Amino acid sequence: MSRFRLAILTDEVSQDLGEAIAFAKRFGMQALELRSVGDKLLHQMEEDEIESIRSLVERGGLAVCGLSAPIFKCELDRDEEVESHIAMAQRYIAIAQRLNAPFVRGFSFWARTPFEEALPRIVSQIKRIAPYFEHAGITFVLEFDPSVYASNARKVARIVDEVGSQAVRALYDPGNDMWDPDGEVPYPDGYDYLQGRLRHIHLKDAVKTATGVEAVAIGSGQIDYRGLFRRLLDTGYDGYLVLETHYRLHAALTEEQLKRPMGQSFSDGGKEASEQCVRSLLALLRELGAWA
Repeated sequence: MSRFRLAILTDEVSQDLGEAIAFAKRFGMQALELRSVGDKLLHQMEEDEIESIRSLVERGGLAVCGLSAPIFKCELDRDEEVESHIAMAQRYIAIAQRLNAPFVRGFSFWARTPFEEALPRIVSQIKRIAPYFEHAGITFVLEFDPSVYASNARKVARIVDEVGSQAVRALYDPGNDMWDPDGEVPYPDGYDYLQGRLRHIHLKDAVKTATGVEAVAIGSGQIDYRGLFRRLLDTGYDGYLVLETHYRLHAALTEEQLKRPMGQSFSDGGKEASEQCVRSLLALLRELGAWA
């Protein structure tokens, strides 16, 4: 019996949604998170394409647990870009409603100046989209990423608190902390910063080497996933754990692919790496008595 609900980001397996659905079902996952399908991001699709996705997922007996949107991966000081991303947020809300997805993921703008200097403007822009999410009953989950202003969980917590909306919460990805320029410890420090704010979790693993950070299969890196999963069991976490492989067996993803993941070039080799990751993840959960 599973103590957690598992999902996978589909383009970490394939751009073919049917193939990703088969993968998820093979490993007993309950849901999918969508980012790019058929070489398109969701907001680039027509209504009939979204309906096709809805129908395919429904026939597969799975749920859509979230939409991994690139909202606010743009320049904070370019008004035209910001406005286009506010429109993008509204489009993702409509898609989330069509797919019955509770979460839409977003970011905090490309990092160009010190975080404290940019914080008031970041908060102001996220406050502009918060009412749309509040009205729709969908949660905007803010993810930390080394390329944006909120590069770690501590900074995400600051933004969430200052926005002050129950529709704006935190996405915890301990793997991203491995690339944090401030050196935040993924667990327990990153997790602790998000207490009372956490709504969604992505899973990836990595190791720090003499030449940089290298992605690896979950459980074989330097993140204390045993500690995290025990903590989640103790606290009764009832959200999803979403596998975001983010590495490949025979080639490294480029920095640009990691910043803007989408499309066939990103998915190439992902199925094999994702299989290794999910087998490692399930073995770890079985060890902890959290997966039958």
